[in-house]
Amino acid sequence: MLTGYTFYKIKKHAFLDHQLKDLVKDKTHELYNINYDSISVDEVGGDLYIKNIYIKGDTARQLEMINNRDTNAAAVIFDIYIPMLKVVNFKTARALLAKQLECSEIIISNPSVQVYLFPGQAKPKDSKKQQEELYKQIVGKFKLIKADSVSVLNSVVTTSDFFTKEVKFRTFNTTIGLSHVAIDSTYNQDTSRTLFCKEITITSDKVILGDKKNTAEVTQATFDTRSKIVAFSSFSYDAFKNDGFFKTKLEGISIEGIEWKGPVENSDLIIDKAVINKGELETLDDGNKENKNKPKKESRILTGWIKNFALNSLKVKSVNYISRTTGDKKKPFIVKNNQFSIRHINIDRTSAFNNKLISQAKEIELNNDEISVRSGDNLYEYKVTGIKLNTRTKNINIKSFRVIPQLNEAAFVEKAHYQTDRLDITINNINCTNADPEKLVKGEIDIETLSSSRNIIKDFRDLSYPIDSISKQGQQMTYPQQIIRIPGVVIKINKAIFDNTYIEYKEKNAISKNSGRVRFSNSYITFHNISTGKAKKGEKMTVNFKSNFLDKIPMTGGFTFSLDQWQKGIFTAEASVTNPVDATMLNQLTEPMSLMKVEKGEIKSVKFYMKADTNTSYGTLVMPYENLKISLLKKQGNEYGKKGIISLFANIIVKNNNKEGDNMRTGKVVLTRNRYRSFFNFIWMTIFKGIKDIGVLKI
Repeated sequence: MLTGYTFYKIKKHAFLDHQLKDLVKDKTHELYNINYDSISVDEVGGDLYIKNIYIKGDTARQLEMINNRDTNAAAVIFDIYIPMLKVVNFKTARALLAKQLECSEIIISNPSVQVYLFPGQAKPKDSKKQQEELYKQIVGKFKLIKADSVSVLNSVVTTSDFFTKEVKFRTFNTTIGLSHVAIDSTYNQDTSRTLFCKEITITSDKVILGDKKNTAEVTQATFDTRSKIVAFSSFSYDAFKNDGFFKTKLEGISIEGIEWKGPVENSDLIIDKAVINKGELETLDDGNKENKNKPKKESRILTGWIKNFALNSLKVKSVNYISRTTGDKKKPFIVKNNQFSIRHINIDRTSAFNNKLISQAKEIELNNDEISVRSGDNLYEYKVTGIKLNTRTKNINIKSFRVIPQLNEAAFVEKAHYQTDRLDITINNINCTNADPEKLVKGEIDIETLSSSRNIIKDFRDLSYPIDSISKQGQQMTYPQQIIRIPGVVIKINKAIFDNTYIEYKEKNAISKNSGRVRFSNSYITFHNISTGKAKKGEKMTVNFKSNFLDKIPMTGGFTFSLDQWQKGIFTAEASVTNPVDATMLNQLTEPMSLMKVEKGEIKSVKFYMKADTNTSYGTLVMPYENLKISLLKKQGNEYGKKGIISLFANIIVKNNNKEGDNMRTGKVVLTRNRYRSFFNFIWMTIFKGIKDIGVLKI
């Protein structure tokens, strides 16, 4: 027995002190050398301790193999330092006599790992053959290597390209756990195992991706093979620090069903499902017009290790987006609580951030709570709520689009200092069918049909303020076919329907100090061919409407807008009222806007037509009426009083009747446009002049 024990002690020290180093060197084709300060064995407890282990890759040998085109050249080389390695319940005798390395636990504490990548060295191999080769290299002359668990505690890993020195990623305080590790010819065939173990768990306090000029940071990363879920507490990237144009932070990230195939520097990444709970994205535009005019170079998406990327499902529960412009007083463009999902996307290294990217996703669903932006002068807030988009069905739904004035009417015009239109617009329940998502990514709008209902459009102007004759010199881009071109967006909408729409033009008279409201309620409006593209000769945009004028008078009509001559603003307008109207209903307009009251009369019908451009209108008005009597008014405090003699004289020059028949008068209008007034004011003034031509004696 004594002789056997002596033989065991000699063999143990020979193995630990010499054979272990030779084994490592031989099995790695002389790429690695192992050194350590000391090895000690607790014979009673059966524990093995190794201090200050250095496993160093021989990069000179690696380069020699690469130059000689040796297929054993590795894709990666490691430099590893381990202050302490503990093997719990190490069965030394069995290792020597039965060629089996068995223990309860292996604990590696505070290791530091430097990983060097050698792009292009990994050769495509059969996965089964690769595992067999790996098994043979690890086992060597042993029949079995087995441990209940392997723990790597508080490790630091830095990975970089050996040739360019570019840091790919760094990890801090990373812990790896392997359970039920078993390596032999039997376990080698066990497909339920990964890296010869039943389960793998990885946690890391922090992972930094990229080099100093281009860094991203991941915190609290976790992974385990049981759930097959990779999770991050947060992911952040701040390109502002390096003169970039955006920064982002994502929180609560989970990734399921990951497959990473191929060599690390030229791999395929497949993800079944990814979920992001919360995120923020901020972009910065330098406002340099010269840069904007230069052709934009398309940014490739996959420029790093990944050759192909596939994602079955991505869901972002909430993300805020902010867009800022440097050197500009404008408020940022803000998207709040954006939700969206992407399904079935496949991209490769040819994929770029352009419109073609949309076609590579089988389905993208977008849900957005709110987009808001304020005008540079703080007079308006523009808000879009409840956006839903689906690229498969090509449908876009929007709960509402609003143009919200930030001041009441009096404060608004006081801040503007001049006569200006105060708009208050709400467009609800917008539904777009057969929308082209690829063009939408390019910043173009291409929609087959747009419908909307329950809309409110209000326009207010105070005529008591002076006209801004300085900034409004020249052609005025205020006609519909001109306004749609102002944003510079390519628009093509074949048909747009606005149902149950309220339209109001409110004007405050400079003398009466009161306002009249020209309004159209319960309107049904249909647009055809809304387009900003290059128009064919004679191409037009048409509008047809049915409405209740002043809430009670049924009216129908339409517009045609010349698209091939949009700069000239050529358009036609027509409207008709077929039912008799009590003329006194017009007092709600005539009293505050013209200081005139209709005492009595009946309008039998109205038919109006005009053709105009940016300078002149040519109109006709047919309006039979009977028993018309008016009074001219003067303002007395908050009330109106009659101008007795002047009213009498007015009724002398006003024609009381215009009966249908051969002698019925028709208004013929030629009117020069006041270029400081709105499109609707131009139409109204043409109608009003037609009424005067019919109803007032020419003296």
